[in-house]
Amino acid sequence: MKFKGFVGPVASLGIISLVMVLALFAPAISKNMKADTNATQNTVDYSELKAELFSESGFNTKIVLGGTIPKLVENGAIDLEKFKQIYSARGGLADEELQLLIEPSNEQLVIKPSNVNFLLNIMWALGISNKNPILDEMSKYDSVGNLASTGGWTLSKNDSMAYFNKLEIVKLNEEQQAIFEEVAKNTYRPCCDNPTAFPDCNHGAALLALLELGASQGMNETELYQLALQVNTLWFPQNYLSTAVLLKSQGVDYWSNAKEIAGVKYSSYSGWAANVYKPLQEKNLLPSAAGGGSCSV
Repeated sequence: MKFKGFVGPVASLGIISLVMVLALFAPAISKNMKADTNATQNTVDYSELKAELFSESGFNTKIVLGGTIPKLVENGAIDLEKFKQIYSARGGLADEELQLLIEPSNEQLVIKPSNVNFLLNIMWALGISNKNPILDEMSKYDSVGNLASTGGWTLSKNDSMAYFNKLEIVKLNEEQQAIFEEVAKNTYRPCCDNPTAFPDCNHGAALLALLELGASQGMNETELYQLALQVNTLWFPQNYLSTAVLLKSQGVDYWSNAKEIAGVKYSSYSGWAANVYKPLQEKNLLPSAAGGGSCSV
């Protein structure tokens, strides 16, 4: 599987592993949404736009996790004790987070600033371990074990590659797989230049898992693009606040254009830099820092 913009293998697994472990210690995005008073920014008040994009109540989805996450724990793709130890440095897991790890959930998933980093980590494990034709293709890449998404996952009982594309937890029929692949090939994230269909970082793996879950539960293409934009917005608040500012200045509605915004033009690393950051910088319209971004969220 070859995609435009693919940058090749990670140079150092040791460095990547360290970076990805540090990612697990990072504070929740909601704590990062404070203005950076040291940054050179204009004085425009974007508080209303921030409230729309980063509402504490979050986004209601159609996804029901069921026993998906406990199965990851049971199979060793998530080592519960390692997971608890990592989160102890952040004040420990919340009761609802621990419950998702050990008990089936029949409630529809809500993605919000307070839980989006936790979801990033559990979906990361699902994305690289759940068996799917997309990972069949990815496995043909010689250095697949050295990518940030694979080599960087250290919270499994054994080496992460022992679980890569091995667990049959989320299953899709032919029609669901086709929809899932279409969206995965045409959604990006601003930390990388590869589509979700080549999940070479934690965000890519986690989005892959969310799209799999959504497709397996009957979400259509439009709904999956919306889901991709919602979670990316919370994972990369600075990038997507900037995108929303640009589109608002052009009279374009943000949430009504999820497919385009989640695509290569606005959501890939190079696309966002050229089509959002550059024009906003030239017009002095870059908003105050909203936090987040990069593969070390």
